Amino acid sequence: MTRAEPALVVKYGGAAMTGGRLSAAAMHALTVLVGGCRRLVLVHGGGREVTEEAARRGLTPRFVDGLRVTDPDMMDVVRTVLVDRINKDLVGQLQGIGIPAIGLSGEDGGMMTARTLRVDGVARFGRVGEVTAVDTKVLTEACEAGLVPVVASVAPDADGLPHNLNADTAAAALAAALSADQLVYVSDVQGLMADPADPSSVIARLGSDDLAALLRDRPPLGGMLPKLSGALTALRSGVPVVRLVDDQSLLGACTAGTGRGTTLHL
Repeated sequence: MTRAEPALVVKYGGAAMTGGRLSAAAMHALTVLVGGCRRLVLVHGGGREVTEEAARRGLTPRFVDGLRVTDPDMMDVVRTVLVDRINKDLVGQLQGIGIPAIGLSGEDGGMMTARTLRVDGVARFGRVGEVTAVDTKVLTEACEAGLVPVVASVAPDADGLPHNLNADTAAAALAAALSADQLVYVSDVQGLMADPADPSSVIARLGSDDLAALLRDRPPLGGMLPKLSGALTALRSGVPVVRLVDDQSLLGACTAGTGRGTTLHL
Protein backbone atom coordinates (compact mmCIF):
# COMPACT_ATOMS: atom_id res chain seq x y z
CA MET A 1 0.00 0.00 0.00
CA THR A 2 1.52 3.30 -1.07
CA ARG A 3 0.83 6.98 -0.77
CA ALA A 4 -0.89 6.72 -4.17
CA GLU A 5 -3.39 4.42 -2.47
CA PRO A 6 -4.25 6.44 0.67
CA ALA A 7 -4.74 4.46 3.83
CA LEU A 8 -6.86 5.57 6.75
CA VAL A 9 -6.49 3.81 10.11
CA VAL A 10 -9.29 4.39 12.60
CA LYS A 11 -9.00 3.17 16.15
CA TYR A 12 -12.41 2.98 17.81
CA GLY A 13 -12.11 2.84 21.57
CA GLY A 14 -14.15 0.57 23.77
CA ALA A 15 -15.19 3.58 25.86
CA ALA A 16 -16.96 5.00 22.80
CA MET A 17 -19.02 1.82 22.37
CA THR A 18 -22.28 1.00 24.08
CA GLY A 19 -22.54 -2.70 24.79
CA GLY A 20 -19.81 -3.38 22.26
CA ARG A 21 -21.68 -1.55 19.50
CA LEU A 22 -20.60 1.29 17.24
CA SER A 23 -22.65 4.47 17.48
CA ALA A 24 -25.02 5.54 14.71
CA ALA A 25 -22.71 8.49 13.93
CA ALA A 26 -19.72 6.18 13.57
CA MET A 27 -21.66 3.76 11.36
CA HIS A 28 -22.67 6.62 9.08
CA ALA A 29 -19.10 7.95 8.95
CA LEU A 30 -17.66 4.55 8.06
CA THR A 31 -20.29 4.03 5.35
CA VAL A 32 -19.35 7.34 3.73
CA LEU A 33 -15.63 6.66 4.00
CA VAL A 34 -15.91 3.19 2.49
CA GLY A 35 -18.21 4.55 -0.24
CA GLY A 36 -15.49 7.03 -1.09
CA CYS A 37 -13.13 4.15 -1.83
CA ARG A 38 -10.86 4.87 1.10
CA ARG A 39 -8.42 2.12 2.09
CA LEU A 40 -9.72 1.83 5.62
CA VAL A 41 -8.52 -0.30 8.53
CA LEU A 42 -10.53 -0.31 11.76
CA VAL A 43 -8.71 -1.20 14.98
CA HIS A 44 -10.90 -1.65 18.04
CA GLY A 45 -10.62 -1.67 21.78
CA GLY A 46 -13.00 -3.20 24.28
CA GLY A 47 -11.64 -2.43 27.71
CA ARG A 48 -15.03 -1.95 29.33
CA GLU A 49 -16.23 -5.39 28.20
CA VAL A 50 -12.92 -6.96 29.27
CA THR A 51 -13.35 -5.46 32.73
CA GLU A 52 -16.95 -6.69 32.94
CA GLU A 53 -15.99 -10.22 31.88
CA ALA A 54 -13.08 -10.23 34.32
CA ALA A 55 -15.49 -9.32 37.14
CA ARG A 56 -17.78 -12.19 36.16
CA ARG A 57 -14.79 -14.50 36.53
CA GLY A 58 -13.83 -13.03 39.90
CA LEU A 59 -10.74 -11.21 38.61
CA THR A 60 -9.80 -7.71 39.77
CA PRO A 61 -8.41 -5.47 36.99
CA ARG A 62 -5.28 -3.43 37.67
CA PHE A 63 -3.96 -0.58 35.53
CA VAL A 64 -0.54 1.07 35.46
CA ASP A 65 0.03 4.17 33.27
CA GLY A 66 -3.20 3.45 31.43
CA LEU A 67 -2.23 -0.15 30.58
CA ARG A 68 -4.08 -3.20 31.85
CA VAL A 69 -1.88 -5.54 33.89
CA THR A 70 -2.35 -8.87 32.13
CA ASP A 71 -1.55 -12.14 33.91
CA PRO A 72 -2.40 -15.47 32.16
CA ASP A 73 -5.97 -15.47 33.50
CA MET A 74 -6.56 -11.90 32.34
CA MET A 75 -4.96 -12.74 28.99
CA ASP A 76 -7.60 -15.43 28.49
CA VAL A 77 -10.30 -12.85 29.20
CA VAL A 78 -8.74 -10.32 26.81
CA ARG A 79 -8.45 -12.82 23.98
CA THR A 80 -11.96 -14.17 24.48
CA VAL A 81 -13.60 -10.75 24.63
CA LEU A 82 -11.62 -8.92 21.95
CA VAL A 83 -11.13 -11.68 19.36
CA ASP A 84 -14.06 -14.04 19.87
CA ARG A 85 -16.74 -11.59 20.89
CA ILE A 86 -16.27 -7.91 20.04
CA ASN A 87 -14.40 -8.45 16.77
CA LYS A 88 -17.11 -10.74 15.44
CA ASP A 89 -19.85 -8.41 16.69
CA LEU A 90 -18.30 -5.42 14.94
CA VAL A 91 -17.91 -7.34 11.69
CA GLY A 92 -21.58 -8.29 11.90
CA GLN A 93 -22.62 -4.70 12.56
CA LEU A 94 -20.65 -3.42 9.57
CA GLN A 95 -21.89 -6.14 7.26
CA GLY A 96 -25.42 -5.32 8.40
CA ILE A 97 -25.10 -1.82 6.89
CA GLY A 98 -23.45 -3.02 3.70
CA ILE A 99 -19.77 -2.65 4.61
CA PRO A 100 -17.84 -5.79 3.57
CA ALA A 101 -15.80 -6.29 6.72
CA ILE A 102 -13.41 -9.07 7.69
CA GLY A 103 -12.37 -9.83 11.26
CA LEU A 104 -8.68 -10.19 12.05
CA SER A 105 -6.27 -9.98 14.96
CA GLY A 106 -2.54 -9.51 15.14
CA GLU A 107 -2.26 -13.30 15.26
CA ASP A 108 -3.60 -13.72 11.72
CA GLY A 109 -1.11 -14.10 8.89
CA GLY A 110 1.78 -12.88 11.03
CA MET A 111 0.27 -9.39 10.95
CA MET A 112 1.92 -8.30 14.20
CA THR A 113 4.65 -9.75 16.36
CA ALA A 114 5.06 -8.61 19.95
CA ARG A 115 7.44 -8.90 22.86
CA THR A 116 6.69 -8.45 26.53
CA LEU A 117 6.73 -4.78 27.46
CA ARG A 118 9.40 -4.08 30.07
CA VAL A 119 10.19 -0.93 32.03
CA ASP A 120 13.74 -0.77 33.38
CA GLY A 121 14.03 -4.45 32.54
CA VAL A 122 10.95 -5.41 34.54
CA ALA A 123 7.72 -6.82 33.04
CA ARG A 124 5.50 -4.57 35.17
CA PHE A 125 2.39 -5.21 33.10
CA GLY A 126 2.48 -8.99 32.80
CA ARG A 127 1.68 -10.22 29.32
CA VAL A 128 1.23 -6.78 27.79
CA GLY A 129 3.15 -6.57 24.55
CA GLU A 130 4.85 -3.98 22.43
CA VAL A 131 4.88 -4.40 18.66
CA THR A 132 8.23 -5.46 17.23
CA ALA A 133 7.20 -6.24 13.65
CA VAL A 134 4.26 -5.67 11.30
CA ASP A 135 3.55 -7.63 8.12
CA THR A 136 0.92 -5.73 6.11
CA LYS A 137 0.30 -8.50 3.55
CA VAL A 138 -3.02 -9.65 5.03
CA LEU A 139 -4.29 -6.09 5.38
CA THR A 140 -3.19 -5.11 1.89
CA GLU A 141 -4.78 -8.16 0.31
CA ALA A 142 -8.03 -7.56 2.19
CA CYS A 143 -8.19 -3.91 1.11
CA GLU A 144 -7.39 -4.80 -2.50
CA ALA A 145 -10.28 -7.29 -2.39
CA GLY A 146 -12.62 -4.49 -1.31
CA LEU A 147 -12.83 -5.60 2.33
CA VAL A 148 -12.51 -3.51 5.48
CA PRO A 149 -10.18 -5.19 7.99
CA VAL A 150 -11.42 -5.02 11.58
CA VAL A 151 -8.43 -5.72 13.82
CA ALA A 152 -8.38 -6.92 17.44
CA SER A 153 -5.27 -5.91 19.35
CA VAL A 154 -3.86 -9.31 20.33
CA ALA A 155 -0.55 -10.55 18.91
CA PRO A 156 1.89 -13.40 19.56
CA ASP A 157 5.51 -13.12 20.59
CA ALA A 158 8.27 -14.92 18.70
CA ASP A 159 7.35 -18.15 20.51
CA GLY A 160 3.65 -17.86 19.66
CA LEU A 161 2.54 -16.80 23.14
CA PRO A 162 -0.39 -14.34 22.80
CA HIS A 163 0.03 -10.86 24.27
CA ASN A 164 -2.40 -8.06 25.01
CA LEU A 165 -1.59 -5.01 22.93
CA ASN A 166 -2.91 -1.62 23.85
CA ALA A 167 -5.19 -0.86 20.89
CA ASP A 168 -3.87 2.72 20.62
CA THR A 169 -0.33 1.40 20.30
CA ALA A 170 -1.36 -1.30 17.82
CA ALA A 171 -3.20 1.24 15.64
CA ALA A 172 -0.12 3.48 15.55
CA ALA A 173 2.10 0.56 14.51
CA LEU A 174 -0.30 -0.43 11.73
CA ALA A 175 -0.65 3.15 10.51
CA ALA A 176 3.12 3.52 10.32
CA ALA A 177 3.58 0.20 8.50
CA LEU A 178 0.82 1.03 6.01
CA SER A 179 2.24 4.53 5.37
CA ALA A 180 -1.22 5.80 6.26
CA ASP A 181 -2.06 9.39 5.41
CA GLN A 182 -4.13 9.67 8.59
CA LEU A 183 -4.60 7.95 11.94
CA VAL A 184 -7.75 8.77 13.87
CA TYR A 185 -8.40 7.86 17.49
CA VAL A 186 -12.12 7.82 18.35
CA SER A 187 -13.00 7.85 22.04
CA ASP A 188 -15.63 9.17 24.44
CA VAL A 189 -13.88 12.54 24.79
CA GLN A 190 -13.65 15.31 22.21
CA GLY A 191 -9.87 15.51 22.14
CA LEU A 192 -6.89 16.46 24.27
CA MET A 193 -7.98 18.95 26.90
CA ALA A 194 -5.75 21.48 28.61
CA ASP A 195 -7.91 20.91 31.69
CA PRO A 196 -9.36 17.36 31.81
CA ALA A 197 -12.22 18.67 33.95
CA ASP A 198 -13.21 21.30 31.36
CA PRO A 199 -14.57 19.92 28.03
CA SER A 200 -14.32 23.42 26.52
CA SER A 201 -10.52 23.36 26.87
CA VAL A 202 -9.88 21.04 23.90
CA ILE A 203 -6.54 21.82 22.26
CA ALA A 204 -7.23 22.22 18.53
CA ARG A 205 -3.71 21.65 17.18
CA LEU A 206 -0.41 20.44 18.59
CA GLY A 207 2.90 19.86 16.82
CA SER A 208 5.01 16.79 17.41
CA ASP A 209 7.73 18.71 19.27
CA ASP A 210 5.18 20.16 21.69
CA LEU A 211 3.58 16.72 22.02
CA ALA A 212 6.95 15.20 22.90
CA ALA A 213 7.50 17.93 25.49
CA LEU A 214 4.04 17.32 26.95
CA LEU A 215 4.72 13.62 27.32
CA ARG A 216 8.13 14.32 28.85
CA ASP A 217 7.15 17.06 31.27
CA ARG A 218 3.47 16.60 32.11
CA PRO A 219 2.21 13.20 31.01
CA PRO A 220 -1.60 12.93 30.99
CA LEU A 221 -3.17 10.33 33.22
CA GLY A 222 -5.11 7.22 32.27
CA GLY A 223 -6.11 6.22 28.78
CA MET A 224 -4.92 9.41 27.06
CA LEU A 225 -1.28 8.51 27.69
CA PRO A 226 -1.06 5.54 25.26
CA LYS A 227 -3.02 7.53 22.65
CA LEU A 228 -0.54 10.39 22.74
CA SER A 229 2.44 8.04 22.87
CA GLY A 230 1.05 6.15 19.88
CA ALA A 231 0.39 9.40 18.05
CA LEU A 232 3.97 10.54 18.52
CA THR A 233 5.28 7.18 17.30
CA ALA A 234 3.05 7.38 14.22
CA LEU A 235 4.08 10.95 13.42
CA ARG A 236 7.77 10.16 13.76
CA SER A 237 7.24 7.12 11.50
CA GLY A 238 5.88 9.22 8.66
CA VAL A 239 2.12 9.43 9.31
CA PRO A 240 1.48 13.13 8.64
CA VAL A 241 -1.65 13.65 10.73
CA VAL A 242 -3.15 12.06 13.84
CA ARG A 243 -6.55 13.16 15.12
CA LEU A 244 -8.23 12.70 18.50
CA VAL A 245 -12.01 12.96 18.15
CA ASP A 246 -15.32 11.65 19.43
CA ASP A 247 -17.72 9.69 17.24
CA GLN A 248 -19.68 12.80 16.24
CA SER A 249 -16.57 14.36 14.69
CA LEU A 250 -15.21 11.25 12.96
CA LEU A 251 -16.55 11.97 9.48
CA GLY A 252 -15.57 15.62 9.41
CA ALA A 253 -12.09 14.86 10.72
CA CYS A 254 -11.44 12.17 8.10
CA THR A 255 -12.84 13.97 5.07
CA ALA A 256 -12.24 17.67 5.64
CA GLY A 257 -10.17 18.04 8.77
CA THR A 258 -13.10 19.84 10.37
CA GLY A 259 -15.12 19.42 13.53
CA ARG A 260 -14.21 19.45 17.17
CA GLY A 261 -11.15 17.51 18.19
CA THR A 262 -7.36 17.66 18.39
CA THR A 263 -5.10 17.51 15.34
CA LEU A 264 -1.55 16.33 15.98
CA HIS A 265 0.99 17.02 13.26
CA LEU A 266 4.69 17.17 12.48
